[in-house]
Amino acid sequence: MNFVSWSFVILFTVVMAGRLLFGRRKTGDAFIWFTIVASTVFIMWHVPAYLGIMLATITIDYTAARVMDGAPRDWPWRKAVLGSSIAANLLLLGFFKYSDFALTSVARLLNLFGLSVQVPRLDLILPIGISFYTFGSMSYTIDVYRGRLRAIRNFRDFYYFVAFFPHLVAGPIVRAGQFFYQFARPRRLRLVVFNRAAYLIIRGVFLKMVCADNIARAVNIYWNDAGTRKCIETPLAGAGYSGNLILLALLFSAQIFCDFEGYTSIARGLAYLMGYRFPINFRWPYIASTFSDFWQRWHITLSTWLRDYLYVPLCGDLRRRIAVSRAYVSIFAVMLLAGLWHGAAITFVCWGAIHGTALVLERVLRMDSPNRRAGLRIGWFFVVQAAAMLALIFFRSQSMTAALGFIHNIADLSFGPINAEIAVACLFLIPPVAMHLNGFLEERGIAPSMTRYTQAALAAAMFFGILTAHGESTEFLYFQF
Repeated sequence: MNFVSWSFVILFTVVMAGRLLFGRRKTGDAFIWFTIVASTVFIMWHVPAYLGIMLATITIDYTAARVMDGAPRDWPWRKAVLGSSIAANLLLLGFFKYSDFALTSVARLLNLFGLSVQVPRLDLILPIGISFYTFGSMSYTIDVYRGRLRAIRNFRDFYYFVAFFPHLVAGPIVRAGQFFYQFARPRRLRLVVFNRAAYLIIRGVFLKMVCADNIARAVNIYWNDAGTRKCIETPLAGAGYSGNLILLALLFSAQIFCDFEGYTSIARGLAYLMGYRFPINFRWPYIASTFSDFWQRWHITLSTWLRDYLYVPLCGDLRRRIAVSRAYVSIFAVMLLAGLWHGAAITFVCWGAIHGTALVLERVLRMDSPNRRAGLRIGWFFVVQAAAMLALIFFRSQSMTAALGFIHNIADLSFGPINAEIAVACLFLIPPVAMHLNGFLEERGIAPSMTRYTQAALAAAMFFGILTAHGESTEFLYFQF
């Protein structure tokens, strides 16, 4: 079940019926329990037994927060309680995401010492949304430990927060402090709320079904061969030429944005219909002029989570002067872990290493300074976007050999006619490019913000596109993370 499946449409129709029927303010027990049941059905649709994994995470973090909140701040065991909670969360996440990677790595290490070891693969099915709900739940216990939040007294309410289905599978990563302040707020379904939510949902479905799914066809057909010598020696209908491979990398950059931003927009729209505001997760990343700016625009809820709960503790108290080298090491380590968070593969680690190296280099060269000359800023913009696209080649490729082969084939500089399927896919770059251009103009005050009439007209055009130009349905890319 996913946001663009008929089974989900039926489930959410039932949820909206409950939204209209249960209580005037939508804060009473009947509406809360109804939503909990719907969220639990959504969770169990994937692998029913994995509800137990989520319940284990919820129980551990709920208990840890209650213990820490009820103890004096100077209680010596508070840190141990927090550490136990974090360790339990990471062990569960690590077991399901990284067990095969760890076993294979151990076998390879032993083989280097002459010990021939065959390790069976576990091939575990990943629990739905485990990377996202684990980070949301961990942020809650850390904030309670830091004294920024009081512990939730009611277990049901904490379960509601973690299992709330609009953000469960692929984010955005919602923190307890961003959710619970809205908990007791009246949630009447007014016309302005419906219009805004409908626009977000239509935009998200359009980005996914029209842009991402149509682009995915060309990417899926040619990507795996693009990293082989065969791609250059016997070009598949011209797809092996360097120009086509550059277009292919550009297409995947657009695909992953449209796919993930599409999911996030739908999630925000669904939550808005249910009376909750979710944080923005994307803000036109392909107009970023620096690497730090890129990470303030791309997967914002993950980048801010990593900043607040990983980078800051690694650097120590930011009010003190810290060694520059320590800050650089911390940046690089955080980005490596960001890569590993996406999956147990060296290609993801390489993706993180590219961004980590780029962020450090940018600080060393002071290219993030707004006082740089216009020519340098423009030049650095192209460096940023080229490096982000380069990193995504590793992100998409199945192995380091394939990724390096892809780059080698681009560097071969063999140019020819544009492949027909790649050319057709490039037509679906127009909407995300237009969205980024509009965002660029809006940020600089050149173009006005959309009025509700413009928004309605745009929603109607996108809805027509969904009905007439949708691609072959594919799963959301971030479902695998």
